[in-house]
Amino acid sequence: MTDKRSAYNIKYYDGKTLRQLRPARDAFRTIRLSDGTLIGLFQGSRGVRPDLDFVVKVLIPGESKVLTPHTHTYWVVDLLLKIPQYKKEVREIVQYYLDYYERTTSFTSVDERNNYKLETVEVLTTRYAHIEQPYTLPLEYVATTIELFSKNEKLYDGAYIYRNLLRAIRSYIDGDLHYTEVLGAATPGFRR
Repeated sequence: MTDKRSAYNIKYYDGKTLRQLRPARDAFRTIRLSDGTLIGLFQGSRGVRPDLDFVVKVLIPGESKVLTPHTHTYWVVDLLLKIPQYKKEVREIVQYYLDYYERTTSFTSVDERNNYKLETVEVLTTRYAHIEQPYTLPLEYVATTIELFSKNEKLYDGAYIYRNLLRAIRSYIDGDLHYTEVLGAATPGFRR
């Protein structure tokens, strides 16, 4: 019998290469999380530096699972789910990433982007391991995506969705926003 946690849909992952089907393209980088989730970085095409742009897609373990685009709602909802039990810790995480966002810079070369070593994930997953909860995303996923997208967003003048989502979560924790406003801000196509 195959271990379902380590088996993947072979259309998307053959044990070495993560691929999307349309358009057919291999990930230039695949990050395997401790729960088996694969985060694939695929070449993007937007902005003034399309060579540095990337798209994130996610494949969870399971032979019938499909590669899906990462959406902002994944990590936003995950942090919202953790707030009732770990409000102080989630606020600290959000502030940590707001500070990180302000000091980080975009990638300057394809080589730097492709070989980038994550800076924040180990720090956060060690410091806040106690807030991991069943039926939620691992903090490792949340930290990885926030860090990568913060760097990617810095390529685009006027793009602040990650920063603004972090601010919205902080405002929710502080009692200044309703949770539906945070969810609305995480919805694709949201404009304020």
